[in-house]
Amino acid sequence: MDDPLMLTAATTLVAWTTTNLAEGARSAVAELTEFLRRRFRRDAASRETVEVALRQPTADALHRLAALLEQEARRDAAFGAEFRARVAEVQTIVADGHADVTNTVSGDVSGPVVQARDIHGGITFGSSHS
Repeated sequence: MDDPLMLTAATTLVAWTTTNLAEGARSAVAELTEFLRRRFRRDAASRETVEVALRQPTADALHRLAALLEQEARRDAAFGAEFRARVAEVQTIVADGHADVTNTVSGDVSGPVVQARDIHGGITFGSSHS
């Protein structure tokens, strides 16, 4: 296997499928995995390689998936381009947080509460008098 991008893509894909992502990102990852399942649905060995990597992401399973992706991308350049584009799209959604986020506060809460996504700098409650 010569293409480190395919190993990175395979590892990242499996990490996304096993991580609790926000709904928008989860949908994008589901579409990407479904793309792979459709692609390899007629080849039992390839389909099994995809499924094993998604279910049991060992280093060996990830390397087999990356090799499969690289082989298929070399065999069919259109597949390679589409797969890379789809991975890049999901990376953007996950990294930029274009996914839906919901903050909820419940139960017995007393005192200040902050719900935020990105905070740059400090947060102060009340006065600074001692």
